[in-house]
Amino acid sequence: MKFPIAGLALAGLLGAAGAIAAPAAPAAPAASAPTPAPSAKADNSALAPLLGMLEIGNPLPALPDCADKRSPDGRDVTAFCVELKGDGLVRQVGVPRDKRPGFMDGPHVVAFVDRNALVGLVVPTAGANSQQAAVDSINALYGKPFRQEQEEMRDKAGKTVKTIHAGWTKRPLTIELYAMPEDPATGTIEMLLPQARQLMAEKDAEVEGKLNPASAPAAKGKADKSEKTEKAAAKPPAKPVNPGSW
Repeated sequence: MKFPIAGLALAGLLGAAGAIAAPAAPAAPAASAPTPAPSAKADNSALAPLLGMLEIGNPLPALPDCADKRSPDGRDVTAFCVELKGDGLVRQVGVPRDKRPGFMDGPHVVAFVDRNALVGLVVPTAGANSQQAAVDSINALYGKPFRQEQEEMRDKAGKTVKTIHAGWTKRPLTIELYAMPEDPATGTIEMLLPQARQLMAEKDAEVEGKLNPASAPAAKGKADKSEKTEKAAAKPPAKPVNPGSW
């Protein structure tokens, strides 16, 4: 099972919007970002209202600031909105209660944006506690998964929990559902175009460089050319991006 650094960090991102910089100014959408069409059964999916507004492959809609769309208690949003703090790649999009599926955990999804094109969505879920409803909703949109496995995880109380790990494709879009190993009561649905996977890989590399600064190019500046070549040869190649698999 794959758990990229960027993917595992998304839950923290949802709760720490203020720690990242303001987004870049919108530009024209990437010409290579196609729009995968859901199946005719879309109306039977709890994801349909969300994906009807946030169409992967199309420009990210112009949305109001979530600061202006808070519920009275400040814990929810009353309309689709965007948290204006972001890094240009990752945006938090607020989803009103009547437009989000019952298995969604919290009021926000994570959007991946390539310039202004929406190239991916990550929908947080309640993991094993709502996984069948999530699977049914994805099936209604994209048919049966190309692969589905049952995995045993330990919850915070040490009890064994059976979780579903499944993947779908509607090329070029790939969809993956899984529970988080450190807390199977939380999970995610990743809906990504190839551009999003590439951007996530770059983000993973950036995070890895910060976690292991000794591996960063600047830290190796004093090494001679032959030593660099030797280390590069010894380093295993990066795992190739293989959409639709894990």
